[in-house]
Amino acid sequence: MVSILKDIPIDGVKIIPCRIAVGHRGVVKSFLLAGENHRVILVDTGASDADADIIMDAVKDMDHKHEDLKLCVLTHRHGDHTGGLKKLKKTLKFEVMAHELDMPAIQQQTGYDVEHIVKGGEQLPDCGGINVIHTPGHTAGHISLHLPRIKTMIAGDAIVSAGEHLMVSPTYLSSDPEAAHASVRRLIDMNLDLERLLVGHGDDVYFGAKENIARIFAGPRA
Repeated sequence: MVSILKDIPIDGVKIIPCRIAVGHRGVVKSFLLAGENHRVILVDTGASDADADIIMDAVKDMDHKHEDLKLCVLTHRHGDHTGGLKKLKKTLKFEVMAHELDMPAIQQQTGYDVEHIVKGGEQLPDCGGINVIHTPGHTAGHISLHLPRIKTMIAGDAIVSAGEHLMVSPTYLSSDPEAAHASVRRLIDMNLDLERLLVGHGDDVYFGAKENIARIFAGPRA
């Protein structure tokens, strides 16, 4: 699955396609959010030191300094989303946020502490409010981020896409496929006003994300 970036700006969000392809999952993405008081929030770190370099360049591309990066939110524990953390931590000073169920693996893999442990239901003040939603299944501690002011969700690997056709995280990539499906059904039931869905792998949805997500469990065409 290859992500195609559209030349459509998203207020306060920079999408970073990391160049390191990871097995059959293709390009993995990170995201930078312009938060409160000029601070920058990073969502996921790519797979490697090379991805960390891309992320550091992207911070400057947003007209920010490296020291503006204050927080890194990890959607889950997998190495293609945490692999850049070691180099970023060696170079920059910021804190890490992750779900309590994925926190031990993240600390073991990276050697760095998770300073902010969430369970789901928390809200960050940045970007008009960022809601942390626990979306287990791909991993037990997977989280997604809802940014209601800009009608956007960062879904991590809870949802993947191919040409904007959305799917639940595939069974062979999920620690609990049943929970993965239940998480997406809960997102649909939340009836969120979404225009955009940003995913870790595949093409992002820039328009009509609410309707697109609702079609995930639709049956075949008559």
